[in-house]
Amino acid sequence: MDTNDKNEMSPAERRHRAAARKRRQEEMKRRKCRRALLFVVMILVVAVIAGGIIVAVSKFTGGGSGVKISAQGSTYVIAIDPGHGGRDTGMSSAAIEEKEADLNICAKLKIMLESQGYQVVMTREDDSYLSKEERVAAVNASGADLLVSVHCNYSEDDSSQSGVHVNYANDDKESKSLAENIDAALVKETGAKDQGSNSCDFSIVNDTDMPAVLVEAGYLSNESEGSELADDVYENSVAKGIAKGVLATLNR
Repeated sequence: MDTNDKNEMSPAERRHRAAARKRRQEEMKRRKCRRALLFVVMILVVAVIAGGIIVAVSKFTGGGSGVKISAQGSTYVIAIDPGHGGRDTGMSSAAIEEKEADLNICAKLKIMLESQGYQVVMTREDDSYLSKEERVAAVNASGADLLVSVHCNYSEDDSSQSGVHVNYANDDKESKSLAENIDAALVKETGAKDQGSNSCDFSIVNDTDMPAVLVEAGYLSNESEGSELADDVYENSVAKGIAKGVLATLNR
């Protein structure tokens, strides 16, 4: 028999070898796909872990989102404006007048911010009356880096309305960031309904020279919330929420 005949494969053998070669190629493809998938999974795991670390650090340091506010001098000067006062009582609930609730919250807020090493100036520290123009002039003269004005809300049409709301100066990114951070912290500290934040036309935030917000701490027209705003513990929670929002915004 010719030796070449010995080396020739039958059609069945050729088909068998071709099928085996195809199986090997398909197995190699599957291995490559598994390796690629494993690589992608590893990247995602690393990204999730890194993201968790970033979030944890952010929470530990006070977090906050948006634009930061820098101090003009060696330390921050924060202006606090308790709404109303004197003959201007503001609105009221069965338990408290707005001017009193505003001052109570701001007095607590002052202590909290000063305990963190910040300089605080108040437009009023007693039951005195100040016009809008006098408030704006006093804040601008203080050289403050930011302003927080505190009021209470009221709805004449719907006594079920409740929640915290923060107004900020028109077209000002720093004020908007401050408002958003205070709003988030207030909701967390008080458990109140989130009424959000938006720009406004109030002179105390638009005619002053620094990032400014006006906080509506709750609805005096709501029986439950009106009572809470007269409670020392709840007022402390409001002040704490505002303080945390301020700290989250400062470029420390």
